[in-house]
Amino acid sequence: MSPIPVEMCLPGDEITDVLVRPGDHYYQWMSGIVTTQTPDGPRNELQLWAVDGNETHVILSDPMPAAGRGLSGGVHAWQKGGDQILVVTKTDGIVLIEMNGCDADSVTSLPFDRTRSWSTPCMNYMNDTVYAVADWKELWSCDLRTQEMTLEHDGSTFVMDAIAGAGGMCVAWDAPHMPWTESTVFPEKVQEGVAVQQPRFSTNGFCFGYIDDVHGVNNLHILGDEIIADDVVLLDDCEHGGPTWGPGQRTWCFNSDGTRVAYTRNEGGFSSLWVYDRATTSRHRIGQGVHGCVSWENETLAAIRTGARTPPQVVTYNVSNLLQPERTITRTVADPRWTQDEFDDELVEPTVHRAPGAEVSVPYRLYRPHSPNGLLIVWVHGGPNDQWQVTFRPRLTYWLSRGYAISVVDHRGTTGHGRQFLMALEGHWGDMDATDTLQVIRHVQTTQGFLPESTVLMGGSAGGLTALNCIVKDESLVAGAVLQYPVVDLAEILRGDDPFETPYMPTLIGATGPDDPVVAQRSPHMHGAAFVNTALLVFHGDSDHSVPLVHSQRLREAVVTAGGQMQLEVMAGEGHGFKNPANVTAEYRITEDFLNRLFTA
Repeated sequence: MSPIPVEMCLPGDEITDVLVRPGDHYYQWMSGIVTTQTPDGPRNELQLWAVDGNETHVILSDPMPAAGRGLSGGVHAWQKGGDQILVVTKTDGIVLIEMNGCDADSVTSLPFDRTRSWSTPCMNYMNDTVYAVADWKELWSCDLRTQEMTLEHDGSTFVMDAIAGAGGMCVAWDAPHMPWTESTVFPEKVQEGVAVQQPRFSTNGFCFGYIDDVHGVNNLHILGDEIIADDVVLLDDCEHGGPTWGPGQRTWCFNSDGTRVAYTRNEGGFSSLWVYDRATTSRHRIGQGVHGCVSWENETLAAIRTGARTPPQVVTYNVSNLLQPERTITRTVADPRWTQDEFDDELVEPTVHRAPGAEVSVPYRLYRPHSPNGLLIVWVHGGPNDQWQVTFRPRLTYWLSRGYAISVVDHRGTTGHGRQFLMALEGHWGDMDATDTLQVIRHVQTTQGFLPESTVLMGGSAGGLTALNCIVKDESLVAGAVLQYPVVDLAEILRGDDPFETPYMPTLIGATGPDDPVVAQRSPHMHGAAFVNTALLVFHGDSDHSVPLVHSQRLREAVVTAGGQMQLEVMAGEGHGFKNPANVTAEYRITEDFLNRLFTA
């Protein structure tokens, strides 16, 4: 077995926004956005692939399509017959592509304002009107016959994920809420204490459904129609969708005629893909792994699939026989070395655990290396309303291949465990999340035999705040912490100008304003003395607008003033998340040097 080289962990090419091409004779083709890393920066293309993977066509590269996001999309959409495509571009607004077989015949710019950021274009059932969302603020339509633009909705603080019904529809919510705390499908009114996501129609336009948490868990809700008269909620103790951090999430879909739906289940961070037959009410498990960009036409069910041992891959399932679906790997852009036997043993599936406590039992996943070195990393996800599902994470594999065990914590506020667990963090950010993480640390150390002097915390952004506050609460449980762009000064966060997150911060923290005593209590830089005996390594981009560099600078000043030390590495040109391969390589090298010094001292 060999340690994973850092080159395999650098940002690589990516596939997002995958769709099956609709139409009776087109469903053996799939489209998606491919992002390729080049010396001049990432380049995006809209590509078309045969399901068997033997043929590829580049549909659009100039103007460059917008980029997708992870397992989501919102960049392109097919007309229901499969002869036209709507594409959001980086420079030309939204374009309409007329297809000639498997190639683009013409590309026409539609009159969407090129200075704005557009997402989730869609075409109505009559193929005469296009809907899209501008800047997460407004829902617009374009009449393809007259080229007339119409503002359909701007009465909510935020809108996302346009769909075309009798008129324009979209997910909408008002500050200070977030889309996962309280939202609706415009034009419906908001239902207090209910969040809605992923509304969509079947390709034939007759069937409609969405995900909501009205029963306490994000479950699929299908409205009655000509196929089945009554509404159906797929009541489940597993979440069917994740938090709406951006446009185009697709964890469920109808088949072409709406008689069946495909949906995903979040099973303690693991996931699986299922099909529900609306006529028979039968449910069939189709595949294991985290699936996104789920799309279904005819008998071809497609998705981007990933797992702890599976780099992201575009897969299709032939579901003509639901008892024996046939899976085909259509496309992948992963470094081919990940499939070599030399590194196979370093790809580790975690086990799911719970750390019992007086207030709550805290879920976590434990990754055990094949050649343990006796050291433990406790990793805290960002958000804080998010979750690290069991997807392909080279960053984890890098440390597993060097012998570190890794515990990934789902503290209160983490998604994937139901509304009550998610909402429990409101008013307590910087407190309960740290308490829960300490609970996990103690449980792992007690049950797995790790010592405080062999334990290190890691986390970025909100996860950095949680890690730092763990040390403030109990510095005796860890030897050090490695953090990326951590939230440090909650008063600075409350004074921020991010339109998406800033309005929610008083609710999440439980503060009336920057001068509220709770803000200083939970801001790590106000507790510099707590870090004097703990080794700290912090990375921060000098172009980070979400969590500005001043957060880490204030932490370093507080630690040094108290007589401690903190290594701050400023990453030139980086924002909230590092992308430059040279900087990412340096981050791994510096971190490894830091840990080697920490654990050999």
